Amino acid sequence: MVFGLGAALAAFAGIMAGPLLSVRPGMGEQILILTFVVIVIGGLGSIQGAFVGALLVGLADTLGRAYLGDVMTALMPPAAVSALTNALSSTFIFLIMATVLVLKPRGLFARRQR
Repeated sequence: MVFGLGAALAAFAGIMAGPLLSVRPGMGEQILILTFVVIVIGGLGSIQGAFVGALLVGLADTLGRAYLGDVMTALMPPAAVSALTNALSSTFIFLIMATVLVLKPRGLFARRQR
């Protein structure tokens, strides 16, 4: 009953927001990809892992966007820095995920198997 009510409210919100926002087939892909990365970093089924994974992803993205531009300006012309900074800050997130998968394949806070 609760699931059905939640689904009905989500559908109603979509109907109400559809005329105001741009609706397209691939909307929400970026959020889903970041959510997947957070879950992989933290470990499947771990609330603490999801929290730590979200903090790592958020810090990596924010610090990359904030400070990477200053470092890149010293090395490259300013016209190319802004586009490259956003791409590299997003790349840091996937580097963190790859590092966690190499060191701890089940995630940082993986649940123990019984």
